[in-house]
Amino acid sequence: MDKRITTNICFVNANCCNVARRDLNYRNILNDAEIVLPDGIGLQFAGQLLNSSKIFNSNGTDLFPHLCAAINGTGKRLYLLGGHIGVAEQVKQWLEINFPKVKVCGFHHGYFSLTENARVIAAIREAKPDLLIVAMGVPYQEKWLATYGTTTGASVLMGVGGLFDFYSERIPRAPYWMRQRGMEWLYRLLQEPRRLWRRYLIGNLSFLFRVLWTVIISSKFFKQPESNS
Repeated sequence: MDKRITTNICFVNANCCNVARRDLNYRNILNDAEIVLPDGIGLQFAGQLLNSSKIFNSNGTDLFPHLCAAINGTGKRLYLLGGHIGVAEQVKQWLEINFPKVKVCGFHHGYFSLTENARVIAAIREAKPDLLIVAMGVPYQEKWLATYGTTTGASVLMGVGGLFDFYSERIPRAPYWMRQRGMEWLYRLLQEPRRLWRRYLIGNLSFLFRVLWTVIISSKFFKQPESNS
């Protein structure tokens, strides 16, 4: 019998908002998720402009070690799915060094075909994970989890984007001082300008424009004046 899926955790940054704006399926998945956490300085800034409650940067890369500390020694089983060939295994090795009592019950790279899908899902089910961590990029990872998550038997599903690349050290993270100042996006842009320039330059500006437009149309400037009669 399958375990009951209790939690689907999604992380949303400015790029995710841009993707969700044009991808209804992805947007519906986010709306249906039990937990949606804000990721990045863009969401924090948007929250301030929209007079929302205080929004903290809850990106998966920073949250991951806290999650591992919470399950370390509890017997909870963790499955790692995603990344290039060999990357998930390197994340497992990082866990063995830093959280040796976290039970990694299996791992698999994210570059499998649709014809291999059933085999991968069967391997996950056989491993009996409590937590399934998927690093296959937005929105593919969320769509994969929405379609197949309930068949894996995992109790908690979490899409984490490029997290495996950082903990495998395939891609170095920004220095701590840059992360503290909300500049990690700039560091990533400098690392891979040809791949990321559109996401971070055009995408961030597009997101900011929509936030500002929302502020403008909700302001008193567009409200009808009250009648004196």
